[in-house]
Amino acid sequence: MFLSNLKQRKGAAWAMAAMISLALSSCDSSFVYEDLRPCVPEYRVRLSYDYNMSGAQKVSDVHAAEVYAFDKEGKLAAVSRADRQTLIDNDWTLPIDLERSQDYDLVVWGGLTDESPFSLDGTRAVTTKEDLTCRLGTETDASGRNVSASRFPSHLFHSTTSVRYEVEDGPEERTVDLIKNTNLIDVLIRSTRNEALVASDYNVEITDVNGVMGHDNSVSGEVVYQPARWLSGEYNISDGEGGYTTEADYAVVAEMHHGRLMADSQAELLITRTDTGDEFFRSNLIDLFMKLKNRIAPGMDLQEYLDRQDYYRIDLVLTTHVTVYINGYRVIENNMEWN
Repeated sequence: MFLSNLKQRKGAAWAMAAMISLALSSCDSSFVYEDLRPCVPEYRVRLSYDYNMSGAQKVSDVHAAEVYAFDKEGKLAAVSRADRQTLIDNDWTLPIDLERSQDYDLVVWGGLTDESPFSLDGTRAVTTKEDLTCRLGTETDASGRNVSASRFPSHLFHSTTSVRYEVEDGPEERTVDLIKNTNLIDVLIRSTRNEALVASDYNVEITDVNGVMGHDNSVSGEVVYQPARWLSGEYNISDGEGGYTTEADYAVVAEMHHGRLMADSQAELLITRTDTGDEFFRSNLIDLFMKLKNRIAPGMDLQEYLDRQDYYRIDLVLTTHVTVYINGYRVIENNMEWN
């Protein structure tokens, strides 16, 4: 009988200890203990970038990040920034100081390093989303055009999403999916006539309306893109079906760094001769890229394709006509005579 009572008392004691422990660790406002740490939530934003043609996680391409949170009235509630090393150290997450059980809209810009040609119009005086306009630095040429010949040392990323955090104590993450807003476009000019091509013989320009990007990733602002640099040498020949042969031709290459491409854009590629100013190739860039999309991703929405694809190699093969290949695929044959 004594042993039975002892077991019952021990069981009750353990139950009472468990209840006290739970009360002491609880964030319930009915329990107040000055010697315990306060309940502190650890809200974080996790960056993700797999919105590319391979679907692979490439968040390591993001060299910096700025997260802006706005409350339901549209007022700025919190800001969090991190450079590349900080992102690496924190596994591509940023802390954000927000209230529990409140709805917020996040605007995220990635890649705004000191070396970037992009900048926010009102970074240090942000109060509303409209202040988060991102602009490509340009120069004005003799014709009054906004011209960019910048190489993008770190590419630009963007995201908008809504979040709501719920935990009272401990960590809680919300993932934001980034879109890449920059593209590399290589324009190769080659001849099958065994002629020595010289880069200085050509002017290559792309005119588009995407020099300014809003908080919602909409685009505006006409800009003329010129080569960031010229390259020359032997390049493998496109086979017309998305690959390249083992043969090579000498080519000159205009490396173009370009902003976000939109499906309804009238972006135009224009190549002229420097000696005469004569035009020998002109095309709507989106029309060319749509032909490529229809070859490799026929079921994909055009805007999704333009947002996922970030590299284009445009081969202009000069014979008696101009044949155009993009990323190895023949998209235009016998487009125009070339003399």
